[in-house]
Amino acid sequence: MLSSKNVVVVEAWNTTTTTQTQTQTPHRPSLLHPTFYWGYNCQVLFSGWPGSDRGMYALALIFVFFLAFLAEWLARCSDAASIKPGADKLAKVAFRTAMYAVKSGFSYLVILAVVSFNGGVFLAAIFGHALGFTVFRGRAFRNVGRVDG
Repeated sequence: MLSSKNVVVVEAWNTTTTTQTQTQTPHRPSLLHPTFYWGYNCQVLFSGWPGSDRGMYALALIFVFFLAFLAEWLARCSDAASIKPGADKLAKVAFRTAMYAVKSGFSYLVILAVVSFNGGVFLAAIFGHALGFTVFRGRAFRNVGRVDG
């Protein structure tokens, strides 16, 4: 908004004052919500996905759940105890590094999905991490005598 006087521009996301020498570039409304919401019409990871289809939303929740679950499995695979004792030292380091890189990629995808601020996606991520931790690294499934997180 340009004006020859000082004008206060009040918008839902921006409050600024403009003068003759300043120009105001209006912000585009964002698709992201600043708070959690519970609708199925959202955008997760990719533009236009899952859209407004409930089936695709359910698929997105399952996808996020399994990403989080697999991230916990990969964290377990990269443990030193999961590598054969007689393996070459360089092979051990390469294996653990590769597992860590893939686990980090899955974890960042889960984070990006949660940034959609959809409550269902958030819960799917939490339950995926919790179940993955319980199955792969929890005390209930730990081998006797093994020290593991």
